[in-house]
Amino acid sequence: MCAMAVGDQETDPDPDGAAPTGGFTIYDLYQAGAERSARALPRLVAAAIRLVWAAGRREALITAAMQVAAGVGVGAYVLLGKHVLDTAFAAERSGGDLGDVVPGVVALGALTALLGFASAVGREQQELLAELTIRYAQARILDVACAVELAAFDQPVFHDRLARAQASTNRAHLVVFGLGQVGYALAGALGALVALLTLEPLLAAIAVLILVPAWMTTSRRGEAIYRFAYDLTPRDRERHYVADLLAQRDPAKEVRAFGLAAFLRARHDRLYDERIAELRRVARRQLRFALLANLTTALIIGGTLALLLGLERGGRLTVAGAAAAAGGIVLLAQRLTFAGIGAVNLYESALFLRDIVSFVDLPAEGSRPHAPASPAPAGPVRVTAEDVVFAYPGSSRRALDGVSLAIEPGEVVALVGENGSGKTTLAKLLAALYVPDRGRVLWDGSDTARVDRDALRGGTAVIFQDFTRYALPARDNIALGRHERFADEPAILAAARRAGAHDDLARLAHGFDTLLGPEFQGGTDLSLGQWQRVALARVFFRDAPFVILDEPTAALDARAEAQLFEAIRTLLVGRTVLVISHRFSSVRSADRIYVLHEGRVTEAGTHDELVAAAGRYAELFEVQAAAYRS
Repeated sequence: MCAMAVGDQETDPDPDGAAPTGGFTIYDLYQAGAERSARALPRLVAAAIRLVWAAGRREALITAAMQVAAGVGVGAYVLLGKHVLDTAFAAERSGGDLGDVVPGVVALGALTALLGFASAVGREQQELLAELTIRYAQARILDVACAVELAAFDQPVFHDRLARAQASTNRAHLVVFGLGQVGYALAGALGALVALLTLEPLLAAIAVLILVPAWMTTSRRGEAIYRFAYDLTPRDRERHYVADLLAQRDPAKEVRAFGLAAFLRARHDRLYDERIAELRRVARRQLRFALLANLTTALIIGGTLALLLGLERGGRLTVAGAAAAAGGIVLLAQRLTFAGIGAVNLYESALFLRDIVSFVDLPAEGSRPHAPASPAPAGPVRVTAEDVVFAYPGSSRRALDGVSLAIEPGEVVALVGENGSGKTTLAKLLAALYVPDRGRVLWDGSDTARVDRDALRGGTAVIFQDFTRYALPARDNIALGRHERFADEPAILAAARRAGAHDDLARLAHGFDTLLGPEFQGGTDLSLGQWQRVALARVFFRDAPFVILDEPTAALDARAEAQLFEAIRTLLVGRTVLVISHRFSSVRSADRIYVLHEGRVTEAGTHDELVAAAGRYAELFEVQAAAYRS
């Protein structure tokens, strides 16, 4: 869908917004213009609100309504409390009946119950909204991961960005709780502030100063935590990777065979110790600043209460008014404190949200011009490479250097060469998984760099030597070859027969419904050769006009391999076929053989022509033949 326009070197955005040095990436373009201070909070909050709104509008509206109700309720609570006190004091002075106070007390009780119910409703909707927000954020990240070109997965900077975005989804719920906490606290603070304005405007003006230290603490801590997580991303990825080596099935046998467990565990623990040590330094710095901010807040509250006493003694406030104002000040300080805590969570999560937004915007920022849509090829295709040059991202060595070849419709063409000669890389380019750095790959004359490569890939069936073993039922493992026909049972069984996998799968405990792999309960593992036959069945089920078999028989014994290659023309009749093999004897019947050496085509021809030429092919063929004879 899009070509990644990211570099091969991770860079750190400059704290002051200046252009970074080193490899320049899309991420840097985004970060360079971003304000790294509290001034960015309104924009980040707006992005958070858009995310939450997209995730769950109904839940967001209910939560907001409950917050408004809480704000109105707090103001009403203060004023109603003043009314009850005034009524009680008046009754006491006149010697009247305290029965006049009862309606006010009942009203206070009813208001308390309503506010409690509104808080419960808001809390439950907030929990649901948090889960919806996490799901929505994760879905957008997966959309990008599915859309980017394969080349992106060869770049460390992409993996860092993906890791940050995925880690940020774990904080997406904090966006919801931060917004909820700030909204609830500010609504209550506004209610208390309105009540104070009604009682004595001067008190309200001074009490609002509590916001200043809270705001400073919020911006400073949020920035520090974000910077901590950003800088440690590469080391955190390494730590997670080492943990996977110790905990996952595939590396477990080698870890034990080489006695690596203690060594890798020590490396994992060292990386974690470094993370904890850095977090301690961040925490110490923030605690010093938080202490200063809290002392400032205490002085402001103390000064406000002292002013309140002075106003009451001077006759500007009644005793009931002073008591209600004191309650309002306490409520205001409490709600502003909650707002400060919520703002810290919101600012932190909003900074991390920027990683999600940046990652989700990646295809639009780094895409090539949109290629015209086209249908997948319906019949055998002519696939050619013209002077193709290609190097993997981050590597200065050319994996392919001036490669040209042609595969005519209906032909079986073989690629041979030593390990590292570029065979699999060339197959990936011919399959439209990569585009050349220079030169062209053509399908029926159409440049794969300029057409809809998704459609081209729809006309390709590939089995790579490191094929995927899906921990799914045997039937699904085959049906994934063409998921559009997932329920085509006869075609699935036919593909299994053509690959020689049918009898093995049918003998499993639950036949084709047997879960493959030991990762899940009831799963059954297969031998490598059996897995390879399943992968071949997936290729046959795909029924594509262009077929690439990259070491398709590496795990089969020599007899099974010979039988499969002899049957290729029958099994894949009417298709364009590219076969890669390190066993030269297996490809001798190919229509044409290309020999690759250090990224270049050094020889081409039929088996007999290449043997007669007495070049590299003939030499390697004789070496292998002698090895088999011995």
